[in-house]
Amino acid sequence: MDLTKQVERGNHAARLLNDPLLQEAFASVETAIHEQWAASPIRDHEGAHELRLMLKLLTDLKAVFEGAVTDGKVAADELNRRNKVLSPRQWSGR
Repeated sequence: MDLTKQVERGNHAARLLNDPLLQEAFASVETAIHEQWAASPIRDHEGAHELRLMLKLLTDLKAVFEGAVTDGKVAADELNRRNKVLSPRQWSGR
């Protein structure tokens, strides 16, 4: 993926992560998982394990968005570095 597309993807991911509806959805799902875990019988090891996996998947999903934001920032920095006009003194390293 080229740098410009990475920047666009990162900006899109940042907009999504900052969207109140998506924030509410993540929080709602996380709360529901915790509530189900707290209400589950102690002997239900399989159910507790499944809830733990759900929580991990939710965390992993959010990490995908956060990774795209980070990649976009790195790509933007690289584009800025490439587009920066250097003076002759900077070019020669003096």
